[in-house]
Amino acid sequence: MREILFKGRSLLSGEWVEGYYIGPIGVLDVHEICDVHDITGPRVEVDPSTVCEYTGLKDKNGKRIFEGDNVYDPHENSIYTVEWNENNAIFQMAHDGRRRSAETAYYCEIIGNIYDGEGNND
Repeated sequence: MREILFKGRSLLSGEWVEGYYIGPIGVLDVHEICDVHDITGPRVEVDPSTVCEYTGLKDKNGKRIFEGDNVYDPHENSIYTVEWNENNAIFQMAHDGRRRSAETAYYCEIIGNIYDGEGNND
């Protein structure tokens, strides 16, 4: 069973934070992420448009792969974007109209995220 985690960009610092996602809260529509190790501790308010779900997979360096991450595939010399496929209920990697299971990302390397503007394949 995979760990259900999210990441989002902090509204205060602009840094990415990972943890449990809480939101939207109240009439102000607040979205927060709290630390996995201390759910009663401080929460970080994040930009809701940047919230990405953890796929349960890691790249070749052991880094968690999240929806929206751009990964470099050295076998194909291509950059794929990790996305959720609603119809098949799976995370997949997409590049130039091609799609494949994100399960093959274990030999790839995360090079950015669609919200960073890094590693885009456009």
